[in-house]
Amino acid sequence: MKVAVAAAMLCLAPAMAYAASDWPELTTPQSDYVEHCSGCHGMQGDSAPAEIPVLRDRIGYFMCTQEGREYLIRLPNVAYSAIADNQELADMMNFVVFGLGGASAPKGTKPFTAAEIAKLRTRALATESLIDARAEIVKGMVGRCSVPRSINYFYDGQEQVAR
Repeated sequence: MKVAVAAAMLCLAPAMAYAASDWPELTTPQSDYVEHCSGCHGMQGDSAPAEIPVLRDRIGYFMCTQEGREYLIRLPNVAYSAIADNQELADMMNFVVFGLGGASAPKGTKPFTAAEIAKLRTRALATESLIDARAEIVKGMVGRCSVPRSINYFYDGQEQVAR
């Protein structure tokens, strides 16, 4: 188990600016991310080359509109998360937005609260295309927020897939 924690810490090292640099183990939000999200989005939020949205240095942009903010919690894997405690889920999503997202969250962005999580997770995006929903959210962000056009791409590199 100690080897797994050590390996996770090495992989998360760049994202651990969110936490104190001398902490000997993962915080609960970091551990929750590793357990529930990193399988698809990568240990550091960099899902390349999979056709899954990159979180690293981008996810915070979604906080620039109310629709984008809500979208992050209404995603089925977040809304239906096995993390039943709303504060624990809020803490994990705040790690994702402010830790993995780096400087992409607009200045003054408020962290998610347990009450907000409780409300939004009852409205999961369960019956619509996530790609279409994401495209609509991004369309509303580009031009209104300081969002790079590359947010339309799922991952960086030679094989960018525009959505």
